[in-house]
Amino acid sequence: MTDHELHTLIKKDLSSGTAALYQQYIRYVYAIVFRLLRDCGTKEDVEDCVADTFADVFARLDSLEGADLKAYIGRAAHNKALNYCRVLSRNRQHTMPLEDVPEVCGGDLSSHAEERHLKQVLLDKIQLLGEPDASILIMKYYFGRKMSEIAGALGMSTHTAQVRCGRALKRLRKELEDWR
Repeated sequence: MTDHELHTLIKKDLSSGTAALYQQYIRYVYAIVFRLLRDCGTKEDVEDCVADTFADVFARLDSLEGADLKAYIGRAAHNKALNYCRVLSRNRQHTMPLEDVPEVCGGDLSSHAEERHLKQVLLDKIQLLGEPDASILIMKYYFGRKMSEIAGALGMSTHTAQVRCGRALKRLRKELEDWR
């Protein structure tokens, strides 16, 4: 079914239109989400992310009139999976057995708050770099993945991923200089 046919069906009957859209793109969305979450999430996380992706797409159906559905849905799935991966990794880092938790010794709360703010600013600046540069930096420096794994996940050669990473770091440095 073409995008035009899907748009027409959605206008005629929202229920059958969304069902047809779901049937047409479920495998595509699942493949994208699985590729990004396979190392940091469970099968349930993948299924939740796929469901959330379609919920977001269905919520924006009115604004998608005439849009390339496959491109929009693919980008929505990619962004949703990256957010899931970020949250899952953040939660995993903060989970440890109670006996391993260090005792609180009067730490400076303002320095922790400032550090969290700086991390958020850095993530925002990385997102401004666009894709695939943002994904390369996040996978390399936040998730500690090897460049060959990143290249495979993004469908490019290792050399290309390394070059893009270097260029993205230069652009990020420039963005952060302007920020100060």
